[in-house]
Amino acid sequence: MDDLQPGKRVVVRYSLEPGDTHSTSDALGVVNSADETSVEIGTKRGPIRIPRDQIMLVHEVPPAPTKSGRTHEIVSAVDLRRISAAAWLPQDISWLHMENLRNESAETDADIGLLQKGWLLRSSESVTRRANSCLPVTDTGLDWEQSLDAVEAWYAARQKPSCIQIYSSEDSNSLAPACEGLAPLLSARGYSPSEPVFLLAGSTAEAAAGAAHPGDAAAPGLSIDVSEEPSPLHYAAWASERDPGSDEAFRGLIEASDPCQFITAYADHPDGSRSMVAGARIVERSKWGVLTNLVTRPDLRRRGAGRSVARAAAALLSQRGVRSYLIDVEASNDASLNLFTSLGATVRHRSWYASRG
Repeated sequence: MDDLQPGKRVVVRYSLEPGDTHSTSDALGVVNSADETSVEIGTKRGPIRIPRDQIMLVHEVPPAPTKSGRTHEIVSAVDLRRISAAAWLPQDISWLHMENLRNESAETDADIGLLQKGWLLRSSESVTRRANSCLPVTDTGLDWEQSLDAVEAWYAARQKPSCIQIYSSEDSNSLAPACEGLAPLLSARGYSPSEPVFLLAGSTAEAAAGAAHPGDAAAPGLSIDVSEEPSPLHYAAWASERDPGSDEAFRGLIEASDPCQFITAYADHPDGSRSMVAGARIVERSKWGVLTNLVTRPDLRRRGAGRSVARAAAALLSQRGVRSYLIDVEASNDASLNLFTSLGATVRHRSWYASRG
């Protein structure tokens, strides 16, 4: 069952006894681990392990709200970071948690599987920071210093400097509980934070701004294309913005997620030809749309191409019943910040990449 991938929040209906379809129960929570025989769901009452042959129904649900309000305004910072991370995962990842460390060292032939809780460790031959940093998500079962020691050891084994993505609960400089104990340690060990990165979230219907279909969002003189794969033009545009590092690793990050689509704005010319003006990548995770890799030709900025792509992406998501979207934008990127705030998005929290030179 595809909906039983670790990290997803689901409701599972299962029979209490094998073959008994009359005595059932439901489990609501995040999939901690899954193998061929059973699935562990982390619920409010604690973890529940359910045999696969007793599962009757699985339904993915959005992250739990933390307060009342519109969907994009009520999801916690840690869940937003989970969603954002899931749309940009390298192949080399691990979860730092005491239970995983214990399982690795235990002499057992059982395939326990990696529990997806604790801190997410990510490494890639690309140079993108999100794919080469540790993301604190839940308690590791270790103290703060032991956790940071383990992170540094993990990156040292890959001959890389360690980098930690820390973040706030709201639009402030105060760190979220998942990160707050790191501040003095990082400072003492010589880590320096990057400029802030703002996570903006908004309503897809509001951002579509009246566009019922992606093509409706095209500014005059432009046409919108939706594709399942990026073209060489996309990669050339992304590389012109920032060195991606290993082409193969970057391509893996771009194309690994499923479902994943690419929204492109083309300029239509009188001779029937067209040229790419702007493009973006959109991924669906946990009933959210994650917008990444938005790029516009430098000589054609401020002419509506980026807005056309953003509205088209929102219209596509809204068509599919996805109500909310998010995007990470660097604090210095005034153009993107102004674009998405004008489409109704708000800054939910800030993150920083803390690293040592």
